[in-house]
Amino acid sequence: MRRLLGTLLFVSGSAWAAPPGASPPMPTAALAEGHEAVGAPTVGSPTPTPSTSTSTATPTPTPTPTVSLSMADYLGRVARANLELAAQRVNVEIADAQIAIARVFPDPLVTAGLAAIDVSNHGSPTTTTVGVSQAIELGGKRGARVRAAETARTVAQADVEDFFRILRANAAGAFIDAIAARLELDQKRRSLVSLERLVTVNEQRVRAGDIGDIALVKTRVEAQRFKSDVLQAQGDLEAAELALAQHIGGPEAAGMIPEPHGDLKIPSRDFSAERLIALARERRPDLLSRRLAVGAAGARLDLAHANRWIDLDVAVGWQHSGPGTGEFAQPAFDALGGTLTVPLPFSRVYRGELRAALAGQGQATLIVSSADLRVQIEVRQALARYRAAAERVRLFSGGTVSDAEHVFEASLYNYQRGGASLLEVLDAQRILNDVYLSYFDALRAHARALVEVETAAGLWDVDL
Repeated sequence: MRRLLGTLLFVSGSAWAAPPGASPPMPTAALAEGHEAVGAPTVGSPTPTPSTSTSTATPTPTPTPTVSLSMADYLGRVARANLELAAQRVNVEIADAQIAIARVFPDPLVTAGLAAIDVSNHGSPTTTTVGVSQAIELGGKRGARVRAAETARTVAQADVEDFFRILRANAAGAFIDAIAARLELDQKRRSLVSLERLVTVNEQRVRAGDIGDIALVKTRVEAQRFKSDVLQAQGDLEAAELALAQHIGGPEAAGMIPEPHGDLKIPSRDFSAERLIALARERRPDLLSRRLAVGAAGARLDLAHANRWIDLDVAVGWQHSGPGTGEFAQPAFDALGGTLTVPLPFSRVYRGELRAALAGQGQATLIVSSADLRVQIEVRQALARYRAAAERVRLFSGGTVSDAEHVFEASLYNYQRGGASLLEVLDAQRILNDVYLSYFDALRAHARALVEVETAAGLWDVDL
């Protein structure tokens, strides 16, 4: 019994949960071996292949290398290599090309041919002609086209910046989720180690006759349940890290798995709603894009007015007439001619282009007002969620986690001395594990809420 009591005291020292983010207390080689025995391999390591009696060895798959990244490094890679962001940047190049197209002048036309040729054999002279004609745009059409294309480019640039704002928020959220997934996996592994050792102790107590088989079976069932949770947490962590690689995209994400490093215990901040709203109305690229769209609509309206002007066509021609014979006898001669072509603007009766441009300008103005209101609401919503998340973290930091640890320690101590049942120990272990998981979820929600606040306000200084 004295040896059994010593074993139980050793279990109580190894079963207590470590603080969030810290490694479990395993100072000895024997304890490290016990950690490996519970079947929780390191994420990313190859699964050992059972040996067989055949002479042909099964090739071991090469593990995918992991790259340790801070949040700043990770977001930098996202900004450089994200494929969707690269596709959005092409819109700016397209807008630049549209400006070059708008600057093009109408091409002159060269006309050459036979103006007259005698096919009746009466001696009429053959006449050849060469001419050049040029369309002349009136009403400042070219300048209006260039201004419309230039304003469209500014809108495209603002849209790219807004796309990156949303992409950065999503990437930061994925980074936070991956850190939280690793914390949850570590906590579930610690709980599994504790339960595996409790199974070993109960097996010894059953052999000593101190407890019945039912208690041992309950402990084994609980350990198997936690082992299932560990396997699920391993899958969740791998999926979260693969999501990080997807946000990076491009060649930088090929053949590697990002391993995020950071601390989710971010100090709470005190934000002013009015200050955040003022910053958002000044800096949000989506709101800036809507304002620029009003200018672009005005430029399109100016272009519609310019397009109502007629275009002139000026032509200059040279004509050569050969010598005639018979009744058409005449010497050869050259002549110059010119024409001015003025269209009759009957089509200007229809004002569809002008009406569409006027409607587009009014629509753009309404969209700006709607976007301004939406920005204010988004800032207030994000701030409300952030304050609730910060209060939730303070709740856990204020004693909930320490109280759960105390309950587990007391239950284990009483169980060692026969003053508590195995069910009470298992319940205390389960509660402690749930409290830690809820604490990690609160840290994750707090960090994500901070990202949401700064994204809504058009700011960025988040780092873990």
